[in-house]
Order: sequence, then structure tokens, then C-alpha cells
Amino acid sequence: MGGKRAEYYWAMEMKSVLAKYRQFETLIPDPGGRGAEHKGEDGRYVESILKGTLQKFLPAGLEILTGFILRSGVESGFSGKKRKHDEDKHSSQLDMIVYDTEHYPVYQRFGDTAIVLPEGVIAVISVKKTLYRKEIQHELKMLYYAAGLCAFENRKGPFLGLVSMCGESGVSAEKYSEKIFQEIQNVIKVSGVPVCYESMTGFIGCLEEWTIHKTNHPKNKEAEYQLYLHEKDEEHLGIQFLIDGILNVYYAVNGRKKPGYISYPKGKQYSGKAFKIYYDKADSERI
Repeated sequence: MGGKRAEYYWAMEMKSVLAKYRQFETLIPDPGGRGAEHKGEDGRYVESILKGTLQKFLPAGLEILTGFILRSGVESGFSGKKRKHDEDKHSSQLDMIVYDTEHYPVYQRFGDTAIVLPEGVIAVISVKKTLYRKEIQHELKMLYYAAGLCAFENRKGPFLGLVSMCGESGVSAEKYSEKIFQEIQNVIKVSGVPVCYESMTGFIGCLEEWTIHKTNHPKNKEAEYQLYLHEKDEEHLGIQFLIDGILNVYYAVNGRKKPGYISYPKGKQYSGKAFKIYYDKADSERI
């Protein structure tokens, strides 16, 4: 069966990404433990590596920016005149906004930092050096709110991701999976509004170790979260899920078919129990 060349290519690419970060740790080590000595730079370096890697594989019309999403109370081709009565709303500062600069303007821009329109947002990704369990709810809330700003009727919403280089020392992927599922439910419950499939984060993962991937069962109106452990030579799983999620949205909103670009290991099964969440609103009912 085919696909092995692409799979091997992605594996080599991700090994290179992880090696770049380990070089940084080696050159600027933390005497007290894992990671680099300067935590702020440590996090920015992870973000820079991930951004550079993703940008390399995305269509030329997409840029990865940092900054804010501003949904102005103005008339829009997506939401009509009724939006003129809405209040202006904006997101918190977001690590990565994959934005269609080919087709949509921005309000303001300084280098890679920008204030963007919700209509042009293809993906929103939060980036952490280490994914601490106490931070998960806060990160998921930010992503959930950003998705709401970018919700339009009959249009696919942005891909949402929470990415880290590694997890807490001594905490298993299964423990993370349980915690993440619990926090996704908490965020939905606190919001107090009917939830649609696309407002739930689609990817949560530690690139070195594991991936939690969301899949859809539209007949049952059911989102299923599956945990994939990265075995030897499977470091590419996380980056492929990210690129696949971004391209799914990009080609859907532009009315084009996605190319044959991604290759996952044949027969790869998720680990343990898949967690399910029922959603109330179909994508076509987004407003």
C-alpha cells in the first residue's frame, strides 16, 4: 500500500523540529531541571519553531500571526445588517492565528502581530512549552471564545488547537486525556449556550509524546476525543493532525477539495477509552 513515502517524510521533518528545540536546551540549559534557563525565551522559541514549521507547509495565501480577533458591530456579507446592532467584541491575545491574508484585510499590523477580522480566521492555536494541567481550562476557554467570534451561518468555523512540546514530568497521557475531557465539559457547561461541534477544540497534544484528536459522528451529533500515543518514529502524528485540521477549514471555506497530502500510519488505533460529547447545534446553524 502507498503513503509510506509521505509518512516517512513527515517523520523526518518532525524529528528535525524536536532536534532544534533540544539544541536550544543544550546551549541555554536550566540548571534546575528540564528545559532552557530563561522560561520566557523557552516558550517563545517553541512558538517560533512551530510557526516556522507550519508556515512551510501551508498555502501561500495563509499567514500565521499573533494578536487579537476583533468582531465589530458592523454590516457583513456573512451576517448581514443585523450585526450592526451587535456590540464590538475582541478575543484575548492569541499565540497563533492562521489567517487568510490573500482574501481578507486586517485592522492593524506590526510585523507578525495584528488585529484581524473574524471572517479571515482559518485556525487559532495556543502554544505552551509544557502543558500544565492547571492551565488547561484557561486555554480551552480562550479558544472557545475565539471560536464564537468567528461563528457565521453556513460557514465552517476555525480549527482550534492547544499544542505543547511536552507534558508534566510523571503525568501519563491517560491522565491528561481524562483531565482534558473534564475541562472541555466544564467550559461548555459554564458557557450556558447550546454547543456546536466546531466550537470544541479539535487538537490537544504534546508533540513529543501524544495527541488527542477530535472526530465527528454527525448522525449521532457526537464529538469523540481519541488519544494517540506516539510510538517510535511516530513523532509526526501531532504535526500532521495540525496541518490536516487547518487545511480542512481552508479548503472548505474556499470551496475547494483538499489534496492528498497527509499520511497516517496504517491501522493505527487510539489508546484506551474514547470520550464522547454530544453537541446541540449543527455547523449549518452557526450564527
